[in-house]
Amino acid sequence: MEVAKTDATAGADPRALVPRVQSILWLAVAIAICFKVLLEIVQQSFFLDGLIYASIGRNLAEGIGTVWAPQFSKTLFPVFAEHPPLMMWLQSWFFRLLGDTVIVDKLFSLATCALSLSILAMIWRRLNGADFELRQATPIVLTLTIIAGRLGWGFANGLLENLLIVFTSLSVYCVVSGYDNQCARRRLCFMVAAGILTALALMTKGPVGLFPLAAPGIYWASFRRPSFVIAMMDTIVIGVVVAAVFGLLWTMEGPRGAVERYVAVQLLTSLSGERGHNGSGLAAFRTFVRVNAYPLLVTAIVLFIGRGVTRAFGEPALRQSRVRRAMFFALTGFSASFPLLVAPRVSSFYFNPSLPYFSVALSVACAPVLLAMLSALHHKSQWRAQLVFVGLLGLSLFLTILHFGRPGDHAVTIRNAENVASQVCSSKDKCEAVVSTCGAAHTDWLLHAYLQRYFRISLDDPAVASGTYLLASDDCAIKAGYRDTGAGVAPYRLIRRE
Repeated sequence: MEVAKTDATAGADPRALVPRVQSILWLAVAIAICFKVLLEIVQQSFFLDGLIYASIGRNLAEGIGTVWAPQFSKTLFPVFAEHPPLMMWLQSWFFRLLGDTVIVDKLFSLATCALSLSILAMIWRRLNGADFELRQATPIVLTLTIIAGRLGWGFANGLLENLLIVFTSLSVYCVVSGYDNQCARRRLCFMVAAGILTALALMTKGPVGLFPLAAPGIYWASFRRPSFVIAMMDTIVIGVVVAAVFGLLWTMEGPRGAVERYVAVQLLTSLSGERGHNGSGLAAFRTFVRVNAYPLLVTAIVLFIGRGVTRAFGEPALRQSRVRRAMFFALTGFSASFPLLVAPRVSSFYFNPSLPYFSVALSVACAPVLLAMLSALHHKSQWRAQLVFVGLLGLSLFLTILHFGRPGDHAVTIRNAENVASQVCSSKDKCEAVVSTCGAAHTDWLLHAYLQRYFRISLDDPAVASGTYLLASDDCAIKAGYRDTGAGVAPYRLIRRE
């Protein structure tokens, strides 16, 4: 492997990467974002949960429901208690500012992606302040993060985990920043801020947002500073701030009712296993390994190929420092994921808030090797690699543009929703209809979501007396006094009372 020629523009520090290597790394970030986020987000299809949250946000913007008693539809979740309301309330402000278009759903999700990646880069650079080599590896960190598990998919589909990552990452950043200051008063201010942000995380998706409470203890365990006593006192400060925020909310009737409904409807039933048994034990561990597979695989390949170029952790003093930093990130990731490993109900995207920390920990190991490999390439090889990455970016942008506005995976459901609306609604902007259901139509939750999000149409329970329109599955006999509208809504039929 030939050594690259020195580039005078690389900066005064001889360890600085040449611009072409920096370009390759940032091109990798752009390619990952295009393939993992933009390619999906430009399509019409949206995950069920994201549709529900966006519908609630739109309704709040229009004065339907309240922040403490939000409404999804007139018939399904007339009072939504599945999750705390903070993200839906914040999303409602996007609708107030930009109007009711599906672009708002996408922009809000993209905003959480940009914030999450920016905060992660801030944490990385803060903890690697004296390590010039690793500070340059920020694009490696971002690339490994974006390709991890269902993180990119989550950012493309409006999950609660997206905002949860923003608040928990900011909280961890406050802890890290607090320990960079010798002033006790400033450290206390950072811990109070961490407590407020942790409370906001709790108001986004419940107890899974509490893991920043462990950050002071993890920092002490990793770096042996500040003292154990100070770390425990800071943990108490964060906990007291969280308790104070919720104590204040508890004194108000609206928030207290929202908390009580959430605990009864979601929290207790999930913990008891009533709402699913796909978690805990080996099943949860397999999911945990699977969502970290890509960063692990990339790290293993880089370390194997570059084993003769440089050592991952450098010289003894540097090695100890890097191991400690990797430990901090890995333990933080485990603090976020451990509750899920023992929970009775787990989906792969539940691990999303923990994935950035594992990706960062792996970056500490593979980044020095990858940087050395790229820097050791001859300048012609670097130029060719850059050209390949430019080509991949061009391809990813072409595919993104090609998929712009397409229905995506939910094309059939979106078409059915449009065809129902064409019969039921006098106009799209003033459609607030309720359509009766029969059979499996009522449990087609995705159709519920698209009808409500796009057209404000609610599907009613089969037990309720039929109204003007009835959406029936094939196993339902058409009732007397109804005629088929002829709307193409297969596998259902839309019939109308004569």
